[in-house]
Amino acid sequence: MNKSNKRLVFVGIDGGATKTKLVAIDENEKILLKLFGKGSNYKVLGLDTAEENLYKLIKECLRKVKRIDAICFGLASIDSENDRKIVLDRIRKGKIGKLLEREAKIILMNDTEIILPAANIENGVAAIGGTGSNFLGVNKDKKAWAGGLEYILADEGSAFDIGQRVLRAALRSYDGRGKKTLLEKLVMKKAKIKNMREIKDVVYKEKMKAIVASFAPLADIATKKGDSIAKKILKDCAREYVIGIKAVAKRVELKDNFKIALVGSVFNSKIILEELKKSFRNRIIIVKEPSIGAARIAKKIYFENLENNKR
Repeated sequence: MNKSNKRLVFVGIDGGATKTKLVAIDENEKILLKLFGKGSNYKVLGLDTAEENLYKLIKECLRKVKRIDAICFGLASIDSENDRKIVLDRIRKGKIGKLLEREAKIILMNDTEIILPAANIENGVAAIGGTGSNFLGVNKDKKAWAGGLEYILADEGSAFDIGQRVLRAALRSYDGRGKKTLLEKLVMKKAKIKNMREIKDVVYKEKMKAIVASFAPLADIATKKGDSIAKKILKDCAREYVIGIKAVAKRVELKDNFKIALVGSVFNSKIILEELKKSFRNRIIIVKEPSIGAARIAKKIYFENLENNKR
């Protein structure tokens, strides 16, 4: 109970490579505010840019709700204790820390950790299929991650992965090193180039990961027109999600009826979702607002701290 009779405000942030979502709720989980901003993955954008994008969102939030009692950041790229230390130090000691009131509780975690709370699931598997991919299995006090270590090491099935496969298939088609595919024409049209050899100048830029990922939807377009190469790309990437989900579920010893919460644009693909449903049937939940999960975590930890302080 809020003894001061002032409305408490809990903020949740879901930050990825290309966009960040913020939601503010009260102690009854009534949504007070939703905001959208640019990416906040510090490994993709750099620490300064990620901080600035988060700062702008939080500043706008405070302008509208006036106070923040606890805030939970669920950010892509928080994959190790070193990542957590780097980003948390910047949040606390930089512009954001100065913006927040001293008593505001700050929580930082990987973006996969906010998905299950968003779906009101205690034990299960969370999978991200956005610009990158990631998996988290939770069973009571057990946690296991898989993938999520950026596109060179482990981002299988992600929009980047699909986009890269699309681009390579289109180039192989153009060069004659592979089967002809509709992806060739679709890529050239999207990139506004006259031949595939010009694609290098389109892709190799500062925001390469986001650029490559932007070609992923072409796989679905080509599949709908009967292109077998595009369909295979989507089925192969769907298989990566099945593998990742099963891997983390096994490591935390989840039983066969565990729930699976999915987040990300990749799951807008009909082919990918159908393949996942073949493997997991009615156990799949699509989470539209992961930031709600972060806000719920902020609320939970705030009240846990209150109880601990009373003891």
